[in-house]
Amino acid sequence: MVTGLFGKGLYSPKVAARVAQIRYQNFQAWAKANLIHPAFQASITTKSENVYSYYDLLLIRLIKRLRDKHFKAKQIKVALDTIAMMSGNDPHGWTRATILIDANMIVAVLPEKRDWPIAASKGPQKIEVIFFPELMQELERELVPNQFRYVEINPEVLGGAPVVKGTRIPTNLVRLVREGGQDPKEAYPELNDLQVKDAIAYEEFLVAA
Repeated sequence: MVTGLFGKGLYSPKVAARVAQIRYQNFQAWAKANLIHPAFQASITTKSENVYSYYDLLLIRLIKRLRDKHFKAKQIKVALDTIAMMSGNDPHGWTRATILIDANMIVAVLPEKRDWPIAASKGPQKIEVIFFPELMQELERELVPNQFRYVEINPEVLGGAPVVKGTRIPTNLVRLVREGGQDPKEAYPELNDLQVKDAIAYEEFLVAA
């Protein structure tokens, strides 16, 4: 289920790649393959740059899942295009789908077409098998895994930058303050030890991802 926050966060390509936990080179390759489309172009200093939405972060996580299962970019594009077509040409149609995978097939079931599962990676063919639920909730959890209790990504807070939960303090600033030799609690007195520890652990998680 898509929440009211859907699509309101805005990210530059490098920030989108970092928060979605993929290498920037992968992001560039997927954008070149037309798997990811910018929300719009924005003027940043003297040049224009593509800007991506919170939706795109979740789409990146889905693409990563499918790539990890050895699907090729071309197969994933066919799947996404087919789901969009079967959703009435809605490019966000996949957000409403139950998407599952078989050994060599991406399968989608749309709520408005439950009697017609789509073998999306092979085009709109009717098949008998169904597979992959609660997709949006799972992808949202992947952005901030459960072990980080004090970190959140809320598209309405600082454009969706990872922050200490319930604050407007970005986790990367907490890390930078610590790396600069200062106690983050001095810079941000409203934070406690657990929040600081979680913010730094999350930033380390992003680097390692």
